[in-house]
Amino acid sequence: MKKFFILIISLTSLQLFHSCKEEKKEISSASLTLPAPDKNNGDISLPKDFGALVVHNGLGKMARHITVRDNGDIYVKMLKKVDNNGIIAFRDTTGNGKSDIVKEFGNFSGSGIDINNGFLYASSTTEVYRYALKKDSLLPNLESELVISGFPKQNDHSSKPFTFDDKGNIYVTVGSPSNACQKEARSPGKKGMDPCPHLDLQAGIWSFKTNKTNQIHGKDGYKYATGIRNAMGLDWNFSTNSLYAMQHGRDQLHQLWPDLYTKEQNAQLPAEEFLQVNMGDDFGWPFCYFDQNKNKKMLAPEYGGDGEQQGRCEGIKAPIMAFPGHMAPNDLLFYTGNQFPKRYRNGAFIVFHGSWNRSPLPQKGFFVVFVPMKDGKPSGKWEIFADNFAGMEEVKNPADAINRPMGIAQGSDGSLYVTSSATGKIWRIMYYGENSNIKKTVITYKKSEETTEKITDNPNGKKVYDTYCLACHQANGKGVEGLNPPLTNTDWIKGDKNALIGVLLNGMAGEKVNGEVYSNVMAAHDFLTDKQIADVLTYVRSNFGNDYNSITKDEVKKLRNNN
Repeated sequence: MKKFFILIISLTSLQLFHSCKEEKKEISSASLTLPAPDKNNGDISLPKDFGALVVHNGLGKMARHITVRDNGDIYVKMLKKVDNNGIIAFRDTTGNGKSDIVKEFGNFSGSGIDINNGFLYASSTTEVYRYALKKDSLLPNLESELVISGFPKQNDHSSKPFTFDDKGNIYVTVGSPSNACQKEARSPGKKGMDPCPHLDLQAGIWSFKTNKTNQIHGKDGYKYATGIRNAMGLDWNFSTNSLYAMQHGRDQLHQLWPDLYTKEQNAQLPAEEFLQVNMGDDFGWPFCYFDQNKNKKMLAPEYGGDGEQQGRCEGIKAPIMAFPGHMAPNDLLFYTGNQFPKRYRNGAFIVFHGSWNRSPLPQKGFFVVFVPMKDGKPSGKWEIFADNFAGMEEVKNPADAINRPMGIAQGSDGSLYVTSSATGKIWRIMYYGENSNIKKTVITYKKSEETTEKITDNPNGKKVYDTYCLACHQANGKGVEGLNPPLTNTDWIKGDKNALIGVLLNGMAGEKVNGEVYSNVMAAHDFLTDKQIADVLTYVRSNFGNDYNSITKDEVKKLRNNN
């Protein structure tokens, strides 16, 4: 049976390729089944009843933000180009949750990536581009459109993460080019510039239109909020219709001002800030930082502060939640799925990448936290949701961490996807508990350019196929070139039933399949029962591009008895 292959998406291990948003044919998570998690959850720890699998491993360093299309296709932005490409695309055609098609495109590096209204948007350090997505195609139209340009070139905080509202606006982070607006960067004891010139075009969030191309920063769009040092995590909360951001706090309080701050204070201060952002907000950088122990905005030492004064920072808008310093929040996502328990609905997931600024004390972060939300504000304490990415209890140097979580995205079935910038791993996190609303289902899909997507309710045929046929005929319907023939619409599959039954009963060698000879010998599978042969051949003839009538066990029995 080794020469028979069928592209099968298991009803017990299914990553569903369902209709895209742009086709307006969504399928709710209540009708989906999930692939099995890895035994060790891909070496990360999760709450009870959650599991994870590694979608892809070995992408390499510098994997950044991630987005997932409604059909399950995954796109990851690379901080540095791979083979001159800055975006990696992934597709699973087997239903086991693992990507088996990987393609690269996009000749620019950076961090931001997201999907909006039929376009894949991606950013470099100075521009935002978009690609028109194509129906059923993993790759978009590779002729990109320039959406925004003119962002200042800078070394520090140059990434351009972004998000969208539902009214045709894109919000882009423009980070500060310095730590605290010092004229001499990171110089001990040096005052900051006042006024700070970086606030004109940097250190804030800018809004542009999604229906316009060739917009220029400083000419088009407008400053939505200012005084934000570097907001790598950015998301629009549709339940409250407002923008939220995760700000990286400033660095080196002790190293730059040793008479004012101890090493211990340097490790904890200032806070990493969870911001609710309204138009016109000013969060105080570079003049202010947030001290989570005092629960106040404090005057920065570059502007006369000593760790005790508020000064001009009194009345500056505070974060809605503060985290210990230097954990590097690099992505933010509000959960809108139905797969996870109800308490997660509209709550915030925040990815902490881990930083370097806590030295000589151990580094912190390297996990994904969850913040329960109600009416746009935290309704409880933050909690670690996914942990053990670093692979060690104590991290002295962030480069020692085995994995550093970076980007997070939600699939249309409610699964969460997380990237590692250290190894390029991609995890898919799923919920398997009683409240998951995940059910077995039978759904038929249209054929795509890379795979054919139809599922049939024939578990007996599938079981025989997986046991005796899958190894030779692979998981893409095309067999192995020169060795094992394809099984999609070949003359043997759609032709005479008795000839096909005879292949299983007697084996085959040297026969042509669609005009080509394949070198592997098909051994006789006459040890299978009449019913097993009928089931598996019916399975082959009725799935994934084949649409032919069934074979009965009586037909198999008749031919076997006549042999």
